[in-house]
Amino acid sequence: MNKKLLGILVLLCSFVSFYSCVGDDDTTGIDEEWKAYNEKIVTEVAAKTSEYTPRKSLSDNGIMYWKYTDVIGKSSKSTKITQDQYPEVTDSVVCRYIGWYLDYNGKKIEFDSTEGDNNDQAGRGFRINTLAQGGVMGWVDMLQYMKVGHEVEVCIPQELGYGSSAQYNSSGYITIPAYTTLWFDIKLLKIIPANQKEEVVATN
Repeated sequence: MNKKLLGILVLLCSFVSFYSCVGDDDTTGIDEEWKAYNEKIVTEVAAKTSEYTPRKSLSDNGIMYWKYTDVIGKSSKSTKITQDQYPEVTDSVVCRYIGWYLDYNGKKIEFDSTEGDNNDQAGRGFRINTLAQGGVMGWVDMLQYMKVGHEVEVCIPQELGYGSSAQYNSSGYITIPAYTTLWFDIKLLKIIPANQKEEVVATN
């Protein structure tokens, strides 16, 4: 066979093989072991009925599990608990929080936090409808069931987190693998209604 023709055939076969792999969305790039491990975490939490309360997502895409906690504790900088309402999706909020996931050994891997050496943080401001666009629907759902002063620990399954999308830092390294169950301690410090003229500033 002509060497030139043989080379073209090999090249075509390579392209066909490559695109057939890339096009298989059900299997390409999925760490099945990690996904199964995280699904097991959620199943185990769901079984702790005396400890965690299930809450169906407002988006109807899954169930998160939460409990009251006091990991973050009091802050002299937080607004006094004078607001007795729940925030709406059009409102803004100021929170302190710690976000993590569990590795294969059950060790907490922290990926985001307002906390640090100073345990008197002012918190970080968010517009809830902007959070909803960021992908972590469990955050959005949980906030709408909290009042100022409430602090909760919430377990967010991957379908209410980042799902099949891994998260990267500015250097291109993965900070949260795809299909990861997310955990947060969240303390709600303040609710800023949509019609209130107050600037929401990140003050971590």
